[in-house]
Amino acid sequence: MLSPRLLLGAALASILVGAIGVLMYAQQRVARCAYVPLLAEELLPNASLAAPGDTPGMPAGWHRAAGGVQLRGPAVDGQGFDLDGDGRALQLIGIGNYAQAPAAPARPGQRYCFSGFALTDSAQRSPTRARLVFQWRDASGATLREDTTLWQPVTLWTPEAPPRDWAPLLGSFVAPAGAAARAVRGAPAAADRVDLDVRGQRRGGGDLARLAAPPEAASATPEPPAAADPPRIARWPLGRRAAVAFTFDWETAMGGLVHSRSVGDPNFDQDYLLRAMRMREGVTTTIGIFAPLKIRATYYATGYNFLLGNRERRQFLGGPTFGWASQANGWTSDRWTSTPWFADDPYGTAASDPGWYFGDLVAPLLREGHEIQSHTFSHLYGGLSDTVTWQIDLQTWDNLAAEAGVPRASSLAFPWSGSAGMSDAAWDALEQAGITSVTRLSDQAQYSLWPSDAEGLKAEPRCRWLPGREGRILACPDFYLTPERVGLALRQIELAIEAGGTIDLWAHTEEVTSPRQIAAWRRLAARVAQDERLWVAPLSEIAGWQAAAAELSVEHVELSSSEGAKVQTFTVTNPTDHDLVGLSIHMPATTQRVTISGDELERNERRNPRGPGWWPAAGLATFDLAARQTVEVQAWLAP
Repeated sequence: MLSPRLLLGAALASILVGAIGVLMYAQQRVARCAYVPLLAEELLPNASLAAPGDTPGMPAGWHRAAGGVQLRGPAVDGQGFDLDGDGRALQLIGIGNYAQAPAAPARPGQRYCFSGFALTDSAQRSPTRARLVFQWRDASGATLREDTTLWQPVTLWTPEAPPRDWAPLLGSFVAPAGAAARAVRGAPAAADRVDLDVRGQRRGGGDLARLAAPPEAASATPEPPAAADPPRIARWPLGRRAAVAFTFDWETAMGGLVHSRSVGDPNFDQDYLLRAMRMREGVTTTIGIFAPLKIRATYYATGYNFLLGNRERRQFLGGPTFGWASQANGWTSDRWTSTPWFADDPYGTAASDPGWYFGDLVAPLLREGHEIQSHTFSHLYGGLSDTVTWQIDLQTWDNLAAEAGVPRASSLAFPWSGSAGMSDAAWDALEQAGITSVTRLSDQAQYSLWPSDAEGLKAEPRCRWLPGREGRILACPDFYLTPERVGLALRQIELAIEAGGTIDLWAHTEEVTSPRQIAAWRRLAARVAQDERLWVAPLSEIAGWQAAAAELSVEHVELSSSEGAKVQTFTVTNPTDHDLVGLSIHMPATTQRVTISGDELERNERRNPRGPGWWPAAGLATFDLAARQTVEVQAWLAP
């Protein structure tokens, strides 16, 4: 018979083992951001989304970047989706949009986590992605830092195959020094509609640290001051403070002219053949404006621009009709919903039908150093087109460009600024086709990547990584130039200089043909060309430079003595395939002379760099750094 003492010991041991098991289970739940009484309580106000807010359709305390975020579900309006039986979820639409949870207190050094679930019923029936952004604020409410998760897959719902579960949307980060509050938002990688159901915010979430994204590329950080120490890479060649591109949407009658859409086109009601002839004339006038200024521009061309004619009656894209080209979507009639898109081709030549084929203009543009990039082959509306159409259109453009001696497109300007509605799969098609920069994006608030003021000026105009395509596709801001807007354009350029960013000044080539239009463009082009703060280049070159510069590294910074002088030594590495001509580095203020891999840079006393050399007035060392090259830089400093 067991003694009472032994039985008591066994009971206590069982209790201890059980307590340890419960503690371990609780710790595992805390690490996964699951609810645990006392240990991982709910910290998010209105996590259930039940309390209504002041903004119609929004729960109390929740915020959005723009319209397109609202409560939906069986308990709200009888539509949408529901995960947990409460009949509510937040619906989120727009690549420039987000749904932000109410701000809550934060303590420096404490790890916090967010748990939610996401579902998409994409109109294009394509999977999509979303991520979380943790915004940390100080006691005054100012933003200290933002931490982002990796992009996470979102479950696709279709009526034929409704999924059993939604995809988890998770993240956790440690509050930085000085943090007094946190606000977490969910953001999509495309325009696919996403429903978000919230589980809550808690302390913990250590297992979710693997979902943290690397810090954003250096291209998005502010330009360092000229006397920065240690040395820092300047944002633009020759130490310029901002980049400007002159670009044009250039299309034959077969572009947007015969297929005119009334929304956003000031000339939609004019004769399309007269417009086409102005498009042709505008190439000659713009070449004449830029040649004496040595400006190289970008011409975004549609597919028929490469043809010298079509007597052989070639068919493109399988002779498509586009059901989206309807009055409901802003077209002047429903003709193109049933008529093949290329049906009006006269099957002539550039001599017999010069408004339809611009192949004779390609060589003059290339000869002057301008670049030709994609405005799509068919002048399609991107956000309404399916992925297969995108793939065929992009490949057809590249094929005809090659026939005309034009390189494969790396940059694309959206016809009709039609990026609104672009699915994640459609963006995949652009990326797979080799597109690395885009412009003419939608300015609708939920799709816009650059907030604008009442006059349409962008406060921080810089190319930024397209959400979900970080390191792969840059989206660049543009400014539509007319004679009436020259003054605004000059202000927009100053904002670009303040931001150390980029602005794309654009029009259709048909809009540089009247004496007034030509005078306005000539005035602005001369002003920009003479401004030594600006680097003027084709847009693909600007985007290529920014992407490559973001990959540069300055390493092994050491300070030593040589012949009684202090010498700072470091290496600069270009790991990309992009040659960086005119790379500039902000040097320490006391720098006297500079060598690059043992070769001394010539000292120049001009205020702004004009080429390779050491420019003490600007504090810049400028040199060329080839692709895949590493150089050693040495700076002799004054005592």
